[in-house]
Amino acid sequence: MPPRTAGRLNPDVTHYAILCAHDGLGYFVERSLEASASREAAITDIMAGQVERVEKVFCFNPADHIADDVTEEIAIEIANRLDPAFPIRPELRDFIETNAGLDYAHGLAVEDRSFAVA
Repeated sequence: MPPRTAGRLNPDVTHYAILCAHDGLGYFVERSLEASASREAAITDIMAGQVERVEKVFCFNPADHIADDVTEEIAIEIANRLDPAFPIRPELRDFIETNAGLDYAHGLAVEDRSFAVA
């Protein structure tokens, strides 16, 4: 059976909704239908900093009547992809620590936002 793709008339696709917070207000990130139907796109967007202040990631499939909080799974997947020697944004480290735990965040290099004064 060919993989199911997002399309206007195909409700049987798993979508990934990214919930963010700004100034105490929650909002879902606006993404194209193709991007919202891709776990990989959700992971890539979070890793690249395309979405900020991520609170939760939900997956849902309207045809199967399922909805799950997959934030921990996404955080673990991101942590496993990172090179510990390559510095990451502090916000990404916080996301991993909060949702995957200290074991996954331990040892990750974080970008130093300080600067040297001449």
